[in-house]
Amino acid sequence: MAFALIRPESRLYLGTPQESDARTSDSQRAAVALRADYERWSRWLLGLLAFLLAVGGTFVAVGLTETVRMLGGVPHAVDLIAIAISAAIGVAGIAVLIALWSSGRQLLNAAFSWIRLPSVRSGARRGFGGWVQARAVNLEPRVLARLISGTLALLLAIGGAALVVRDLTWQFTSMTLASAVVSLVALIAGVGQIGGVMRLVSALAEADPLWVRIRSAFGRN
Repeated sequence: MAFALIRPESRLYLGTPQESDARTSDSQRAAVALRADYERWSRWLLGLLAFLLAVGGTFVAVGLTETVRMLGGVPHAVDLIAIAISAAIGVAGIAVLIALWSSGRQLLNAAFSWIRLPSVRSGARRGFGGWVQARAVNLEPRVLARLISGTLALLLAIGGAALVVRDLTWQFTSMTLASAVVSLVALIAGVGQIGGVMRLVSALAEADPLWVRIRSAFGRN
């Protein structure tokens, strides 16, 4: 089966749930379908590949461009070809990341509504199970993989930013701008992955009586 950013069975639940959908069985069916679509390994692996292409392509393209500029003179044809190819690879990786983020956002927003629906509209009882689920979800393999890769991306962003700050303090090099671009790509990718997990946890926390009491104390809905 060809890869699809959003599976056909998930599109049935992308709209806002209606009052007639408040039955627990309907909500669970929709939440399971949407989560399975968002959390599938193929999406994560495609995102990992796209991230590597985006980081590698932009680093080589920007770094080589800066090297040619600093050396001066007329760039060789092989340099221009290498820059064009790496830039195309980097742009392709970024385009795939954007497509994954956009489709993942649709899936998570829908899942957020369906997961919360029983507690918000049908008055489902909140209990200890909800407290456990909102925390245990972080240890599920497909969710944990996203937390790990997102954290590593943020570490890469910090490392790139540190190199940029060092070069700005000491000496600007051909790798300074390349490190800045890589740091930016890694930062956005890391925030996107971890933000998605936080959105999922926030939805599950609706069944957590402790979180609901804390949220109510601060006047949040």
